[in-house]
Amino acid sequence: MSKKKVFLFSGQGSQYYGMGRELYENNKIFNFWMNECSEIVSSHIGTSLIEMLYDPSKKGEPFDELLYTNPTLISVQYSLFRMLRDIQIEPDYVMGYSLGEITSCIASEVLSLKDGLKLSVEIAKLVEKNTPKAAMLAIMSGKEIIVQNPDIFSNCWLIATNFSQSFVVCGLPEEIQTLQKALQQEGIISQQLPVNNGFHTPLIDPVEDKLKETVQAVQLSKGKVPIVSSKDSSIKHEILHQDFWEVLRYSVNFENAIKMMVNQQDCVFIDLGPSGSLATSVKYILEEDATSVPLQLINQYGKNLQTFEKFKESFSKVQ
Repeated sequence: MSKKKVFLFSGQGSQYYGMGRELYENNKIFNFWMNECSEIVSSHIGTSLIEMLYDPSKKGEPFDELLYTNPTLISVQYSLFRMLRDIQIEPDYVMGYSLGEITSCIASEVLSLKDGLKLSVEIAKLVEKNTPKAAMLAIMSGKEIIVQNPDIFSNCWLIATNFSQSFVVCGLPEEIQTLQKALQQEGIISQQLPVNNGFHTPLIDPVEDKLKETVQAVQLSKGKVPIVSSKDSSIKHEILHQDFWEVLRYSVNFENAIKMMVNQQDCVFIDLGPSGSLATSVKYILEEDATSVPLQLINQYGKNLQTFEKFKESFSKVQ
């Protein structure tokens, strides 16, 4: 029996300038859909995603302005999705991590591409205008350190569990800086993510009513592919308008969602995110003798054509 294909779509924090550049320059499918997405988005933000994303002068700079990162992440991952479709690789399930759930809804056809991109821009405008700046910190340790060190974690929120030795917290920038220094003194590795907004915390509560109103205006269809929620590990065949607020407001438990899937059947988890971080998390979640496998399409090191060819070779062996 072949493994079930689970497409994984990443959220904020996985983005960087230049993501997918080699594919854009050499793969006609990726190029076409990136241009298509850029044209849709430019009517809402007044600038070209392509020119901004592939501006060589931006290389190495933080890519962290939500108005641009939100639609760009969707565009890159949807273009990768279309590349897979072109070689007859279709998902049995889709799963989004945080804001990646919008991309999973587009892939499942709950949302049209136009509506999904427009929604990502509207969310960005609401959050950037009406909520305080925040910071996110990825911590390489078990969550028990929160209980063991309540004082240093008192001014932040646990927002995501990636695997047993990786979780993410969010808070005001000065509080996250203080926390990172305290962790460093304890010898605990952490890294600040390129995200300036307080998703999954009370910091975004001021936009709840307006965001729900915005989402309510979007037409939703019944999904053609089941959607796995990284919020509560449920499998949904139909998405409700209220689900979008809950995805943005409440914490992510990626580890639980992956464990739920592998407990049901063997899976090949295909990471369509630009950094390969979800495939890495899956690798650490799976037991040593697991028959499920994670695969990534591209990563931040730039050799997109090579990594995509490696993916196709690996995929042919695990099916």
